[in-house]
Amino acid sequence: MFDGNKMNKIKTKRLVIRPIEQGDSEAIHVYAGSPDIDMMMFLPHETMKDTEKFVDFAVSEWEKDDPDDREYVILLDGEIIGGINLEKCETGNTFEIGWIIRQDKRGQGFATEAARALRAYAFINLKADHVQAHCDSRNAASEGVMKKLGMTLIDGTGTRTYQRTGITSGEYLYSISGQEYICDEFVTRSQDILKDNLTGRL
Repeated sequence: MFDGNKMNKIKTKRLVIRPIEQGDSEAIHVYAGSPDIDMMMFLPHETMKDTEKFVDFAVSEWEKDDPDDREYVILLDGEIIGGINLEKCETGNTFEIGWIIRQDKRGQGFATEAARALRAYAFINLKADHVQAHCDSRNAASEGVMKKLGMTLIDGTGTRTYQRTGITSGEYLYSISGQEYICDEFVTRSQDILKDNLTGRL
């Protein structure tokens, strides 16, 4: 469910996904500055100042009529537990999606739930032709989310080097088209209806 204004707050069954605001820095730094992050290109943030600069950038993007980078926080029961974004790619009407969930909230399906909502927003509201995502080839959790989004592996031969550590790893590119999105939504909703019907008979 989407609100009707430019700020496009998004609500799912368990989550609220809203644009980053000034004042979010401390909560964002809890996950964005976590030292356990070792498979994300631009994280962790080394200092709170780094996170504050990121928040300033995100807020400035939301001030545009048509932001190139839409940065959101993910809230559970009013508490910020992660972040997710949609970034306009340079070629075609394609958007890159990325997400991060706070360490103590991982493994509960929040990334998939938030990413599904933002995928829908990209195709329905932004009229995207494709939505894509990259991940470290070792990051089975992120790859799993991409598969749950109905994405297909487009390129499994990429590499990435982490500036902070100097480590080079493999990189995967997954993507889904608008037509594939429609088919995936149909299958998912059909499965949900069947599950509800079966549950009602128990």
